[in-house]
Amino acid sequence: MAFENNVETIKSAVALAAREISARRASTISNMIEEAEKRGIDDSFARIAIGRYGADNADTFRASMKDPDDFSEFAASFATGHNSEVFEMEVVERTDDKLSVDFHYCPYVTEWLKQGHTPEEIAHLCDITMEGDREFAKKFPCLKFELQGTIADGLPVCRLRFTKKQ
Repeated sequence: MAFENNVETIKSAVALAAREISARRASTISNMIEEAEKRGIDDSFARIAIGRYGADNADTFRASMKDPDDFSEFAASFATGHNSEVFEMEVVERTDDKLSVDFHYCPYVTEWLKQGHTPEEIAHLCDITMEGDREFAKKFPCLKFELQGTIADGLPVCRLRFTKKQ
């Protein structure tokens, strides 16, 4: 797994600046987990903290919506803004009941590679980091979230899938 598909193609000033922030966040996450491990502390603290971060982001996102419990508004808003460029998001399917978004670039994986982490470590760090996305999604009772694989797992894209709850 060389992560050869994880190549940034969008080079706007906003995307590059936000990727730098994401890289610093990735570095901080991995450094904290490494230091905790040296002290015999498991990574559950990181999962909880990153989950809280995701929940806080969801609260901010919900506050920006006209009706935060409307799946169609969520679907129309999720893959927009600066994050759409940072992660090179592609909406591959959007219907009344489904939103499928592929992320074509991950600055976290890029940073973890620079730090010298193995593919297995990168997959583990990604799983921990995805707690933010899992907790983000829980703040939207109108939807079900499914992660169908990630760049860190060796896929060419991260596959995030949202389905409207009936």
